[in-house]
Amino acid sequence: MAGVQATIKFRPRKKVYVDDDDVTNENKDTLNIRKSSDRKLKRHIGHDLKKNNDDDCSPEKITRKDSPVKKVSTVEISEKEVLKPLTSRENEIEWLDNFLSEHLEKEESGSLYISGQPGTGKTASLSYILNLPKFKEGYKQVYINCTMMKSAASIYSRICKELQLPTSGSTEKACFSAIEKYLKKKHKMTLLVLDEIDQLDSKRQSVLYTIFEWPAMAGSRVVLVGVANALDLTQRALPRLQARCSLRPQTLHFAPYTKQQIINIFTHVLANEDKTNVFSPVALQMLAAKISAISGDMRRALDIGRRVIDLAKRTKFSDNQSIDNMMKDSTVTVELKQVLEVLNDVYGGSKKIESDADDGFPLQQKLILCSIMLMLTKGKVKEIVMGKLHDVYKKVAAARNLAPLDLCEMCAACTLLEARGALRVAGTGPARGRRLRLHWDRADLAAALRDKPLLAAILDDVSCLPS
Repeated sequence: MAGVQATIKFRPRKKVYVDDDDVTNENKDTLNIRKSSDRKLKRHIGHDLKKNNDDDCSPEKITRKDSPVKKVSTVEISEKEVLKPLTSRENEIEWLDNFLSEHLEKEESGSLYISGQPGTGKTASLSYILNLPKFKEGYKQVYINCTMMKSAASIYSRICKELQLPTSGSTEKACFSAIEKYLKKKHKMTLLVLDEIDQLDSKRQSVLYTIFEWPAMAGSRVVLVGVANALDLTQRALPRLQARCSLRPQTLHFAPYTKQQIINIFTHVLANEDKTNVFSPVALQMLAAKISAISGDMRRALDIGRRVIDLAKRTKFSDNQSIDNMMKDSTVTVELKQVLEVLNDVYGGSKKIESDADDGFPLQQKLILCSIMLMLTKGKVKEIVMGKLHDVYKKVAAARNLAPLDLCEMCAACTLLEARGALRVAGTGPARGRRLRLHWDRADLAAALRDKPLLAAILDDVSCLPS
């Protein structure tokens, strides 16, 4: 303002910008105005709505060996694609550029903690900066999404794998020793990016403390960048870092998008496609005001924008028009009533939850919601991860003699729940690592589910939780 090897060049979780050697069309335009807007939209928003990108449920991609792939030079990419920062995130991008440039020029170690709620442009801005030629060439970049770690300590083996470090074994101690040996010897400036770093949370925070201490080692030549949602992670979970200036990380916070920023982004994207009249002014004002008041999540705003445009198309062409008439007048203008209809469907409150929880609501989707509520209320988890949710959901279904959906089918069901506004699925990596956030109010959802005897029993069934 979402994925994941020996050491490779940085490939962000939300693939927003063009790589040197692999120019693709992986992320579809959220507004779905037309396919050609994909490349332009990627300059403005990190978009994770394409659920099957690099998914472990997707079929293998096959490249024909006899088809030559045209290489695109770094200079061409930097001039045409990369050097166009995100709208409304110019200040944050400039700050990141200065921070990394200063440490690269002085060859000094350092650490940075980036915070901000989902959809505020953290990963998109960081991806833009790291794809600049001066940082791609100046740093040895390592990117790790910490949601993929089985345990906090497993981050050591993953770092060894990314840096291609020889180890005396596969144990935590062996991997840790290999990393420290690497940091003590002469090496190229290393940029270690840990996305969702809060997933490395442990009982005594030993892993997080160790990682944040690496830049303070003499001659380590490493710049650590941690990314997470919580504003106060370093102060709350890692208070010892504040006691020593050498360990204290710099911080950069991405605030939620404001109403005017959301309007600016929509206007910019639509102007690039010569579609400035798609939204009436009052409709765009209402959409931006609602999203900024609730979350400031730009990905959510674009998703709702796409749904509103789809509704406007269906409304216009719902009458029995001839094909000729539809071809002559294919323009669509979104009006206020259509925005209000979609917003009410997404943020309808308790009445909508009660109506959705009736007998017409698919049973498997009810089981998924019950499993999420069980994990949040009885499991005391901070964040729902798709893989762990599937494990709980399978136990819930088996305990009631119901055939559970497999992981791919459950992902599809979660997509339908997202369309209803019940939850949000984040991430574009393998399905098991994607994160979910409940959008419906917990109390309202629990009240609606407890009216159904079968579902009410699930909410208290702690036997389905992992031991």
